[in-house]
Amino acid sequence: MTANGKILEVAQHGLSQLASVKCVHDGIVATTHCMYPSNGLVQVTVRGGEETIVASDEGGAFGEALSAGIAVKDYDRSLARLVKDHGLILKAGIIHTKPVPIAAAPLAIVLVANASQEVARWLYDHVKIKRTRDFKALLSDFLEKRFDDRVHHNASVVGNSNKQHRFANVIDLDHERRLIIDPVSNDASSVNARVVANLDVQAMGDPRIIQRIVFDDEDDWSPEDLNLLQVGAVPVPFSRVGEVIERLAAA
Repeated sequence: MTANGKILEVAQHGLSQLASVKCVHDGIVATTHCMYPSNGLVQVTVRGGEETIVASDEGGAFGEALSAGIAVKDYDRSLARLVKDHGLILKAGIIHTKPVPIAAAPLAIVLVANASQEVARWLYDHVKIKRTRDFKALLSDFLEKRFDDRVHHNASVVGNSNKQHRFANVIDLDHERRLIIDPVSNDASSVNARVVANLDVQAMGDPRIIQRIVFDDEDDWSPEDLNLLQVGAVPVPFSRVGEVIERLAAA
């Protein structure tokens, strides 16, 4: 056998395994060559009778998004045009054909697979992936390991207005200094609350109090919100908090 012949044989065998079709209790399931963003292969289920069939992705595109941590809501309207371009229907997160002649089953499988792949990619590109890590808890754990009993959580600090403000982390340093490490969430209410609290403490002008606002730089922050944080205290990205704290503690 020639080299090309061997390549042809291996390729045909491999592709036949990828594009497999198997029977299930109420139809068939075709595993196609189309791939989701996770590199999983798109599967299409075909059901019907002797004359017509309906092909469906059984919600595969939306399931792909959910498994990636994407908060999937009702995007049927947004995706209707995308699916309609393939001559398909999207309802309750499921992409399917209208009833078509049984002879059109191969084409229906290809159309549904392509549409399911495209919808999954749209969701990845346009919908914010839900955060799975709690950076505030990670920050707290890091500070406890570094400063032991010198770190106080949910500690009260009096501001210039004589109002008591609660901060997630206050660390006792040498020379009667205190370091406020204040994590902030990426939402307007959290940003405003942390800026106001830090600004009031900053207004006291106490050189023994050092303030830093920590934000999760893996999140999608707007330049406006990052600029606003600077009004309250120096903002520090979570990815650099270790080196920043070490420098402040050694000063």
